[in-house]
Amino acid sequence: MLSDKTAIVTGASRGLGRAIARALAGQHCRVALVARDRTGLEAVAGGIDGVEARAFPADLSKPEEVDRVLSDIAAWAPVDILVNNAGLGYYRPFLEHTPEEHERIVDVNVRAPIRLCQGVLPGMLERGAGHIVNIASDLSFTPLANMAVYAASKFALRGLSLSLMKEFKDRGVRVSLINPGMIDTAFNDGEEGRLGARSALQPDELARVVVDVLTQPGFQMVDEVTLHAVHQDY
Repeated sequence: MLSDKTAIVTGASRGLGRAIARALAGQHCRVALVARDRTGLEAVAGGIDGVEARAFPADLSKPEEVDRVLSDIAAWAPVDILVNNAGLGYYRPFLEHTPEEHERIVDVNVRAPIRLCQGVLPGMLERGAGHIVNIASDLSFTPLANMAVYAASKFALRGLSLSLMKEFKDRGVRVSLINPGMIDTAFNDGEEGRLGARSALQPDELARVVVDVLTQPGFQMVDEVTLHAVHQDY
């Protein structure tokens, strides 16, 4: 079902984004890999065989770079799928955050997905088909101390997603929201693979969920799904 389609995956240089890109490529879907780390993106692209994968380095905290990368990708191929996976957060007491950190979290986690959605939706609507998958967090509805600004940004992304679902579901474009719990990546503990499957989701497993969401039959869709490891400790 994903053969010959083109997907944008943000945060694709490592962790969950890398796993999602590989999983989509395994379904014969072209992937546009977006992140700040050019070297990481090129390594991911170089490891994908049998389908085209291209690195599009960009700092999504900067609106002009979001616009540039959308233009570059549009010149490469029409976008059928957008996976807003890139995320930024700090586990730190609220009063220890700086205003600059607040802004960067909101820029990456909220403003960039909004701008990316606005960039791809016109083409999807013109073709009468498309799918946006936003990766939020279980913190979008479960409070956790020392993650206030990150949680607020994911509340916002969840609200955006649920609203877009209703606005575009009758126009051929699906919008789905995935709320993962803790994931065993460098985002959470500084080193991938240390938390283990009992206490954290594994990136490859979550990437398979993304593929499942994208390959539902035409008469059904996934609005929102939440999943976490059985022994997650919050």
